[in-house]
Amino acid sequence: MSASPLDDSDSGVLLKDDGVRDGPIWVRVTLRAAFGAAGAGLAAILLSTGERAAVLPELVELRLSDSGVSNRVTAVLLNFRAYDTLLEVAVLIVAMIGVWSLDRGSRTFGRDPAETSRPPVLDGVTRLVVPLVWLMAVYLTWVGSRAPGGAFQAAALLAGGGVLMTTTGLVRPLSAASSTVRAAAVLGLGSFALVGIATLLATGSFLRYPEGWAYPVILVIESLLTASIAVVLVELFADVPSVPDPDPALARVDPTGDPLGRALRAIEDVVGGSAAPGASGRSSPAPGMMDDG
Repeated sequence: MSASPLDDSDSGVLLKDDGVRDGPIWVRVTLRAAFGAAGAGLAAILLSTGERAAVLPELVELRLSDSGVSNRVTAVLLNFRAYDTLLEVAVLIVAMIGVWSLDRGSRTFGRDPAETSRPPVLDGVTRLVVPLVWLMAVYLTWVGSRAPGGAFQAAALLAGGGVLMTTTGLVRPLSAASSTVRAAAVLGLGSFALVGIATLLATGSFLRYPEGWAYPVILVIESLLTASIAVVLVELFADVPSVPDPDPALARVDPTGDPLGRALRAIEDVVGGSAAPGASGRSSPAPGMMDDG
């Protein structure tokens, strides 16, 4: 939603949006209506389904010894229905790409870049809590094979520590222009997919682990997913528009965003959005790059 020009009264806001890159109103209304209709349709389908007997718990109990782990949830998520988890991670990656692609360049980090001092209590608590949070995340990843825990819970803790360090100014927000950040974000999904291909070649079934290999493979997958999901969650909170200072890495990135961002910019230009008031506030293309318009 478009916002009024920023002024000093907005200094308490964590992320500020000037609304310059919001796009034509008809595009936003159409997208909202389409997603609303899709959500309503999905809800209607789910509500219309009849009740079925709960057979999954019994099946899990019968095959738990073959899963390589003793935690029933982990057995389902990373063995019996591992492809579901693979797709869930893919959805997170798509969401992150959407954040990278949309509204780039029209937001700033709420903390004043010139601010050199931090609240001492917040700074001290952050330095004390974050190492403990990350240690707990490592424990949750390891214990997830036999007790409540696992990659998603551990990643949420890791991401919480990263967000806390970002908001307190101890570290710079992660930049989507960084190849390291992009590689870390897709490491878990890529490794998961490679394991699936390897098991397909070895056993003839996608993500069907060879006998005796289930536990070590699941532990490796969970460890890589923990790191990747944490990076994705931090990126969803503090993506590239929130980098407060000039970032040399951004000079190599088309300021109109990734493919999705460029496609939306092209739609905006077709309907005359580039001539609308405030269009001059967009970032100009990097040297050597042609404008999409």
